[in-house]
Amino acid sequence: MFKMNRIILFTNIKGGVGKTSTCALFAQYLYECGYPVMALDADIQASLSRHRERELAANPDVAVPWDVSTIDTTDRQSLQSSIEEAKKFEGIVLIDMPGTLNASNLDLLYQAADLAVVPVSYDFDTIDATGIFIKVIKRVKDIRLVFLPNRINTTENRADEMKQREETVKILGRIGKVTPRIKQSVVIKRYSTVSPLDKYQKAAVEHAFDAIVEQINV
Repeated sequence: MFKMNRIILFTNIKGGVGKTSTCALFAQYLYECGYPVMALDADIQASLSRHRERELAANPDVAVPWDVSTIDTTDRQSLQSSIEEAKKFEGIVLIDMPGTLNASNLDLLYQAADLAVVPVSYDFDTIDATGIFIKVIKRVKDIRLVFLPNRINTTENRADEMKQREETVKILGRIGKVTPRIKQSVVIKRYSTVSPLDKYQKAAVEHAFDAIVEQINV
């Protein structure tokens, strides 16, 4: 049984990279691998917690596999209390972060974290935004980073596209760990916070998620 506490952020300032979906899928993956896990929703949009609420409204008798709670980042004292409670959890705490660095008090979350998982895609806008994000958070804490290539279109295989991807992986690999990619797929979009992963979802994420688990256990 995993008795240690780990706080893992799912974070990037670029929208559309799949922070919430990969956070939810990873929580379920950890649960099915036998890890104690809980999730905290720090995003002002509360996408993760609202997703759970909708699922429970549709199926109120379902047994939830892992807890989801919202935390208030606007109140520094309240946020500090939430972090202290999270540190008492004997297991892995996943935090779905806001898609901005301008929200109040995020420094507390970055300082408390053991690892940041950064979903990325290979388009220029996302890479540029991710570069800015890395520079800013490294000023707050020299946090370990895991880059998660997500929603990758594998049909784009022109020579220039492949070269760009290779260069991006090299650059990110100098900064942190780069996991295997998660392909663009409808099975990733239809994530659940209450249901087991189906065989297609597990096949899509397991290699990338195993790489994150390795980093958690370092």
